[in-house]
Amino acid sequence: MELDEDDMTLSTAGPKTKRFTSVPEILAKLEGRAALWERTARDNKERAEDFERAAQRIREGATSVTIGRTTYVLGDGDESGA
Repeated sequence: MELDEDDMTLSTAGPKTKRFTSVPEILAKLEGRAALWERTARDNKERAEDFERAAQRIREGATSVTIGRTTYVLGDGDESGA
């Protein structure tokens, strides 16, 4: 899906109005946005499950877990991460 100004703009200016000249044009826009948000929801659910599995591994005695590119380590040390 191609990104447009809806994807790139973070505005606090208030609501926007988008005008379309045909039913197929507005449906394509709305259906595309629905698909984008459905994918985002699935990705977020998977990510949450990754963290739940990591938490369970820690409960079971693991001292480190990796989620994505971040490794969370339990132990003493002078490095701290947030």
